[in-house]
Amino acid sequence: MILLDTRELDHPIPLEMAVDAFKNLRNSEVIHMIHRREPTPLFEIITKNGGTYLSYEDAEYIWHIYITRDGDLEGYRV
Repeated sequence: MILLDTRELDHPIPLEMAVDAFKNLRNSEVIHMIHRREPTPLFEIITKNGGTYLSYEDAEYIWHIYITRDGDLEGYRV
């Protein structure tokens, strides 16, 4: 798992970090991005490039985004 904690970073750095990590992602690898906002533009990029994502907001209003290429995020569902 690749962890990207981008809560303290300003736009566009979190988006750039996630896109770069996605470009280098192997089929079964998963990115876990932690963000203070829901990164909707990132979701468009991921899906246009054959990836799958799962996102949720926790009780502390922090967003957790899981990204993969192989489409299997079943074990990451809350």
